[in-house]
Amino acid sequence: MLNKTLIIKLAPVLFAVLLIGCAGADAQIQKAPAGIGADAANAQAADAAIKPLVAYYSRTGNSRKVASALAKHLGAEVAEIQSEKDRGIFTIMGEQWFWGDDRQKPFEKNLQDYSPIIVVAPVYFMQLSAPGRFFIEEVIPDGSQVYVFTTSGGPLAGFSRKGIEELVTESGLIAKGVHGFQAGKTQEEVDSLVCEFLKKHQITGAPGECAPAAEQEPAGDTK
Repeated sequence: MLNKTLIIKLAPVLFAVLLIGCAGADAQIQKAPAGIGADAANAQAADAAIKPLVAYYSRTGNSRKVASALAKHLGAEVAEIQSEKDRGIFTIMGEQWFWGDDRQKPFEKNLQDYSPIIVVAPVYFMQLSAPGRFFIEEVIPDGSQVYVFTTSGGPLAGFSRKGIEELVTESGLIAKGVHGFQAGKTQEEVDSLVCEFLKKHQITGAPGECAPAAEQEPAGDTK
């Protein structure tokens, strides 16, 4: 009789415990898929954010042409490296002979969002120009994958290529390649040369065939 009375008294308590347990289980079952979906969405967003970027410095317009062709054929974004120096021949001589530095406006892109980073800049006196050097050493985040494309009056010398590769690696970056293009060509000629280059050298995002001929102009002037 006592056992029956005890059971009757405890029944509401047991019933309440069961309800709480079921509610908790339902909450856990509903929460898990939401978490998995959020992780998948975050992963997709991260993958979508990583894309090539072409960053260029051009004093006379030659590097700008190469940057335009690379951006077009790679489907990449492009942005100008803006030096605050008024760079004439004597300034260039001092920078190249004495490893001079540069002053640059803040870069307009968040470089953490891009990979690889493709730097286009001229070579002066067999060395990468000061704006290109400064951008590699001081602006690009450590560990970034970097290609360097140069413009010069003739073929890129082997020791110049090696020096640029060492500059990239010593700056804490991953050197993916250094390549040179000759200055003094039209935009159409540069487009064709870059197209043929990308067919032979598979840079991340490079298509199998060249992009249409419509010109894509980088922002900024040709200074």
